[in-house]
Amino acid sequence: MRTKQAATKSTTQQCERARVRNDVDEDNENSDYESYTDRDDEAAEISLGSSSSTDVEDEFHSNLNIQVVENVAGMVNEESSVHISLIQERICVQFGYKISYKKAWKAKQKAIVKVFGDWDESYATLPRWLEYMQLYSPGSVYKIETKEYVVGHQVDNKCRVFERLFWSFEQCHQAFKFCKPILQVDGTFLYGKYRHTLLIATTQDGNNCVLPKAFTIVEGKTLSAWEWFLALIRLHVTDRSGICLISNRHQSIKGVVSNPHIGWQPPNAYHVYCIRHIASNFNHWFKNIALKKELIKLGYTPSKVIFQQKLTRFHNEFEDIQRWIDCIAKEKWALCYDGEGRRYGHMTTNLSESVNKVLKGARNLPINALVKATYGRLVEYFVKRGEEAISDLHNESMFCRKVMLQIQKKSTRSFITPSSSV
Repeated sequence: MRTKQAATKSTTQQCERARVRNDVDEDNENSDYESYTDRDDEAAEISLGSSSSTDVEDEFHSNLNIQVVENVAGMVNEESSVHISLIQERICVQFGYKISYKKAWKAKQKAIVKVFGDWDESYATLPRWLEYMQLYSPGSVYKIETKEYVVGHQVDNKCRVFERLFWSFEQCHQAFKFCKPILQVDGTFLYGKYRHTLLIATTQDGNNCVLPKAFTIVEGKTLSAWEWFLALIRLHVTDRSGICLISNRHQSIKGVVSNPHIGWQPPNAYHVYCIRHIASNFNHWFKNIALKKELIKLGYTPSKVIFQQKLTRFHNEFEDIQRWIDCIAKEKWALCYDGEGRRYGHMTTNLSESVNKVLKGARNLPINALVKATYGRLVEYFVKRGEEAISDLHNESMFCRKVMLQIQKKSTRSFITPSSSV
């Protein structure tokens, strides 16, 4: 057992240490960092005895701020979609400090500005970069819509406010002439400083390679935004007829397609739905995951006879389910009712979603960096595909690589080895 004097002395020392740690934590909070390891007794005595300890701590944490941002900038430069948890782990290992999620997020935002430029300046430099894009990629198209900048109920003519952007590359326009006549459209949210929505139109060639057709940044998935996007695709990207347009059942898209002046009515285009989105809507209403999976299988069923048998099971479940399914035309979601084969087997909008995934790291960047990312990724893509095509031509391949592989596979299966005579 400790004596009373020893206990009193121990309590006093603990209070001194706690006060020192509180002072350090306050300094850390001001510098966006908090101490990860406890100070030992010697460090505590030095901090208490030095009259300039606060200045030393401020200078230390100021330098630490700079080092951390530079370190995070290197991570962001390698992978702009780096997770906050990885940033926290890196800072903890390298600097011995544990930072909160919020502070790591702030460090990442500062690093993004350091690597990719300021958010507001990005909007100002965007038109100039797009002009250079057209100069070095003739035939590429872009269109920016802005609105008046109002301050105190007065219009400031020196500035304009960004509203929408559409852009598409000439190489994609030309390539679409040799692709399947399908177009998948989908949208995803941007999660940077300013909230916008990125809409993408995508197709696929005969080699099953994805080809992004057009991009747009708009205020949201509104009727006006979709109308603007799809109208510009018809005006600047393609006038091809018989296109199969695959999308979800969003009322805004349906409203645009129903407008005969936009150019997405038969025979110019045929609008069908993504089966996965239909199944998600079904589950939203009826909360039945098992039937949701069955509905997806039903959409993929190639035989009308089997389709009707399975559909009868849905009708026998509940009357509400029967009414809900019957409200959607079978030609819009069932493969067996795709009589002309316009879907080419595509039942979802996975092509557009795969492009969204590729651009995931760029979706939290300033707008100019995002547009540059689409340009850079497509340059790499066309160079790679071009080298593969040249290689196939040198090998005197009659068809594209995917078709040749299928021919070889079927030839191998049909080959029968003669049995040896006994």
